[in-house]
Amino acid sequence: MKDVLKLITVDDEYLIRNLIKNCISWEEIGIYIIGEASNAEEAISLIEQNTPDIILTDICMPSTDGLDMSSYILERYNKVKVVVITGYDEFEYAKRAIKVGVSDFILKPINDDELKSTILKLKNVILSERSKERDYNQIKDRINTFGSIVDLKENYECEDKCLNIEEIKKFILKNISNDELSLKLVSEFFYVNSSYLSRVFKAKTGMNFSEYIISVKMKIAMDMLKNSDLKSSEIGRKIGIHDPNYFSACFKKYTGFSIKEYKKLVL
Repeated sequence: MKDVLKLITVDDEYLIRNLIKNCISWEEIGIYIIGEASNAEEAISLIEQNTPDIILTDICMPSTDGLDMSSYILERYNKVKVVVITGYDEFEYAKRAIKVGVSDFILKPINDDELKSTILKLKNVILSERSKERDYNQIKDRINTFGSIVDLKENYECEDKCLNIEEIKKFILKNISNDELSLKLVSEFFYVNSSYLSRVFKAKTGMNFSEYIISVKMKIAMDMLKNSDLKSSEIGRKIGIHDPNYFSACFKKYTGFSIKEYKKLVL
C-alpha cells in the first residue's frame, strides 16, 4: 500500500522498545515497524539496508547518542523524519536537537496519545511531500514547453546583480504546484526584502508579483487542458490551486472563457 510508512525504533532499553511496539496499533494508522536497534551503529546499519520514513530514537544511548546519530542520518537521508525521545532533565538538549533537523521530540514517560498524534502528524507531512513531488515530476517533463509559455530567457543578462528576475521566474515555475507559493516564500528563498522584490519585479516585468504567479498558473492550465486528459480539479491541484471554484474563477478572469468553453475551443 502506497500510504503505509516504514518506521524504526532506536533505544538502548529493550523495555522501552517493546513499549513503543505495543502501545499503539501501528497497522491501523498505516505504519509498519520494519526494525529496532539498541544503539546508533545498529540503527545506521538497519537504515542502510531498508531506509525508513520515520525514526523514533532515544537521545541518551551509549557510544554515539541519538542527537549525533540524527545529524549523521539527516545529512545522508534528507527525506527521513526523526523524532527524539527525551527525559525532563534533558529538555534543553532536546530543543537543541530541533536545530539538527529532527522533526519533533517526545518527553518521557511516553504518552500513547501524544506518540500517536506526533506520528500521524509526520505521516501527513510525508504524504503531502510525496504528492507535491509527484506533481512536480509530472510537470517537469514539460518544463521546456512551460518555459517558453512564461517567456524564460536562458541568456538573460541581469541589470541588477543582486536580483536575477529570470532565476526568480524559474523558481516560480519549478514550484508552481506549491499552494504556498507567494511573494513571501520567494523573497525568503532568495534572501531579499519582499517590498524590494515586488518593486523590482514590477519594474522589469510590468506585472505585480501575484498577477505574474496567476498568469503562469493559468498558462500552464491552458496547456494542460489542451494537451492532457486530466480533469480540471487535477490540473488545479498541479498548479497549486486546490479549490475548484477559485480555479474556475481565476481561469475565467484570465482567459475570458469558462473551463468548459475553453475545452470546446481547443479540443
